[in-house]
Amino acid sequence: MKIILMKKYSLILIFIIVAIHGYAQSYNEYSLPFSVQDSLKKIAGTEDQRIKAIVYSNTGSYYWRSRGDSAMLYLSKAEKIAKEKKYSDLLPKIYFFMGNVDSQLTGNYPLGLYHGFEQLKYSSLMEDRPKMSGEDVYSRNIYLAYLNIAISYAYLGNTEKAKEYINKIPQDIYIVEKWDEFIKNSNRNNILWDNRTIRSFSNFLVRYYITVKDFEKAKLFNIRIREITLKSSAENQIPLAYQVFKAILMTNDKMYDSAVYYYKLGIDGAIEIKDYKFLLESNLGVANAFDNLGAIDSAIFYSKNVIDLSDKFTYTEALLKANILLYKTHKQIGDNLSAFKYLEAADLLKDQLFNKAKANDAQNMVLNEEVKQRELNEQKAEQQKYLVITIICAVIISTAIYFNAKRKQKERVRKIEEDRKNKELQAARDLQQSMLPKEKPQRPDLDIATFIRSSTEVGGDYYDFFPQENGTLVSVCGDATGHGVTSGMMVSVTKAGLNGIDEVKPNKILKRLNNVVKKIDLGTLRMSLNIAEITTNKVYLSSAAMPPIYLYHSASETVEEFENNGLPLGGLKDEEFVLETRNFEKDDVLIQLSDGLPEAPNAKGELYDYDRLKSLIQASGQLSAQQIIDVLIESVDQWLEGNRNPDDITLVVIKKLG
Repeated sequence: MKIILMKKYSLILIFIIVAIHGYAQSYNEYSLPFSVQDSLKKIAGTEDQRIKAIVYSNTGSYYWRSRGDSAMLYLSKAEKIAKEKKYSDLLPKIYFFMGNVDSQLTGNYPLGLYHGFEQLKYSSLMEDRPKMSGEDVYSRNIYLAYLNIAISYAYLGNTEKAKEYINKIPQDIYIVEKWDEFIKNSNRNNILWDNRTIRSFSNFLVRYYITVKDFEKAKLFNIRIREITLKSSAENQIPLAYQVFKAILMTNDKMYDSAVYYYKLGIDGAIEIKDYKFLLESNLGVANAFDNLGAIDSAIFYSKNVIDLSDKFTYTEALLKANILLYKTHKQIGDNLSAFKYLEAADLLKDQLFNKAKANDAQNMVLNEEVKQRELNEQKAEQQKYLVITIICAVIISTAIYFNAKRKQKERVRKIEEDRKNKELQAARDLQQSMLPKEKPQRPDLDIATFIRSSTEVGGDYYDFFPQENGTLVSVCGDATGHGVTSGMMVSVTKAGLNGIDEVKPNKILKRLNNVVKKIDLGTLRMSLNIAEITTNKVYLSSAAMPPIYLYHSASETVEEFENNGLPLGGLKDEEFVLETRNFEKDDVLIQLSDGLPEAPNAKGELYDYDRLKSLIQASGQLSAQQIIDVLIESVDQWLEGNRNPDDITLVVIKKLG
């Protein structure tokens, strides 16, 4: 009985130990010497594919705290071999480290969520395998998968889903008040339990609670980290006890002086144990703390440290934030040339974190989670089915009848589901159409024409007009991430937000609307939007991650292109947006558009291109607003050669008549 009891407690403890030590002590990059060269020699010197997969996996896990590209290279090789040779027991660990690289180094949170679900799928399949001496050696992987998925959802801003998956883990693991009894039970049964394991796992949970903004629980776990660390004989571990405490000080308590002190301890500790992710994170933390203290020179120094370190180590989100901070600080001191350089760098990096493909990945991950779970259950049912077939081969006829019935049942379910989705899409399409203006505004000095064509049943493009009491006209053109129901939801939020914003300049409207979208927190959904305010003889322009606004000057027959873009709405809180002002004289033409037209691909995959569009606008600027739209649409349709454009096309053309 004592042995059985020990094994029961081992199940939970093994999970925690594995989470930090990489499923076994041999996977821990800190506990044993590691040589990539020796590993590659071992791979070259063996034909055993299982050994190759294990060594590739260990090499990838070695790099997961420093070089995301190298880690994913080796982990992908391990994944390929494990899948080809059906080494399913190796895949939970491989996907565990892939998910951590995605979420904590490269900032690809949707892909981290995908790898978390893959980890859960293969871990669940392992449960059905025979157990060794009654010991369940696979259930620990389920808990690891829940933790990975919870952290990924937390990074994506979906706190409800994050809490749902953290609650799947036994409470005595993730609730600090239960740890004393938990550790007492583990000691009573002589189960391996060391300070490093407790401290490291606590750090994971502190990060989770900070991300979901539960600072009280974060503080409780952090106290436990510091208590355990101070008992350690390794002095170089003491600074790392404060590596998350500093974030709490700055994020929640606004104690910036103390945050600087503890972040610097974190820098020393990260260098000591070669934890390069925390090295970049701590430098960024010092920079932000100094920025809040008004010490601009120090903020610039530590931000540049992040950029310099990023040449060697991967942490995309820290690099993006460092460039944004450098843009802000250089703008404050009047160095506009340097500020623009860092803004350009941030603009390129934001595509890695907020581009449409990743947003769609995240949306599909959330919307299809139930489908994934059903597929997982079906895979488990398939394994059970094959077992029954091997044991009871005499019931072939009965089995055939059973499968035929199942097939018909699935077909009926599929048809019901398809009908339901079609009805939902039609309702969503009706909703989107209702968001567009019913008629164009009437102003005697303006000739206005619009065009919108969706690539799917429900598109992500949007345009609208808001006449003001003082006679000015506000024109907006937007593009929500993705297509379908989720993009329709973002369009609805945007329209509601615009209706509730006071009469201010376009850049202020964008800033307030950005905070509205950020506060509503729709996960990875984003909205690109530009706004034009048209008075009697002037136009005020501001844009958030939209294609250029074009202004045709009739007097000179030239086209001016406005590209001052901020981040998409819902990206970063309190984002600032640039305001441009131009004269709007007789026969001048203003054109707002989404990226569907200039980025339309022909049969060879070549894009229509912005320069081609600009030249055509210049050539047709003397025409009416509707004629300009007809010319542009005819040109892009010829370019598409009858093929369907993969993205929505939206045009708003406003011509000044007098």
